[in-house]
Amino acid sequence: MGVKRQVARPVGHGFPPDFPERLERFQEAAGLSWRALARLLGVTTYRLSLWRRGTVPDGAHLFLLLTLAAAMGLRDGVLMCPERDLPRESVPRRD
Repeated sequence: MGVKRQVARPVGHGFPPDFPERLERFQEAAGLSWRALARLLGVTTYRLSLWRRGTVPDGAHLFLLLTLAAAMGLRDGVLMCPERDLPRESVPRRD
């Protein structure tokens, strides 16, 4: 029985190419060190450094990151940009 090796995936189609910058903005706005953020997400600081260099987080960690950002009030506008991330017809209009 071998050890399952995690493969770093570069940013793929449909994933925001500016995710590393968004992650840095979130970390700064949350007032967390990279070590504290890694601890909250259950990953190593090395894994965070991979994300900061363009590796796509897996679904579970992305969900946890979005949940954490929402709880801190930093999801929309910091980690997510609805005006760019959603198709035009999905963005609620502000009349």
